[in-house]
Amino acid sequence: MRKLTSFATLLLAALVMSGCSSSDKNEFEGVPAQELYGKGQTFLQEGDYNNAIRHLEGVDIRADGGAYAEQIQLSLIYAQYKVGEYYKALDVAERFARAFPNSASMDYVYYLAGLSNARLGDNWIQDVFKVNRSSRAVENVRNAYGNFQTIVQHFPHSKYAQDAQNWMAYLKNRLAEHELKIAQFYMKRDAYVAVANRVEEMILIYPESKATADALPLLQRAFEAMGIQDSAQKVAGLIEEYKTKNFETPAKPAYSEQF
Repeated sequence: MRKLTSFATLLLAALVMSGCSSSDKNEFEGVPAQELYGKGQTFLQEGDYNNAIRHLEGVDIRADGGAYAEQIQLSLIYAQYKVGEYYKALDVAERFARAFPNSASMDYVYYLAGLSNARLGDNWIQDVFKVNRSSRAVENVRNAYGNFQTIVQHFPHSKYAQDAQNWMAYLKNRLAEHELKIAQFYMKRDAYVAVANRVEEMILIYPESKATADALPLLQRAFEAMGIQDSAQKVAGLIEEYKTKNFETPAKPAYSEQF
């Protein structure tokens, strides 16, 4: 992001932000926290998520709204997710985890965070044209995998655990495909050491992936190009072993509407 170097620009930006902040602050000035909270929950139940967000964000949890703080944050994560504001949902989820680390709803928070990150790893245009998205939005995919993994490891009896496992299998396969793309990129540029490092890592992390099987010939060629014949022969043997394996490509789980 470019730095604002002009004093006039800085002043204008400050005035605009101040005006917006003041407007937001005064919208529900004097309205009791209980009333705002109740209206926010009603809007949430009716599926009017934008109005739910407005009212719930209007509750001053530092004052008499503190009693509703945990539920307000949970509702905001859900509402932001439902309106497609996935980064905002993740921001609220992160704040919730810091404020309520021992909450009984942490599995729910991780689940919505996982779905938000998975959504950010998608692209609807590519879905329409069936384009492989393995080389895109990788950081969100990794984060989604970590969110779901946390549920499986720390909340094994959660009602979200099975769906989290399904997502992990799908996302792990996408990450393996991404690594294959990188190895192919390096091979086209004769970067044999980089190819070897990448594929050897795939063998360790994604041993049961078809992408790893597809990457083994690249590793063999890299070793041959570097004159490391004994390693090339070992990889040739590994390629033969992989020929006996059956690989199933995990289906993409449906985005659940049950929370």
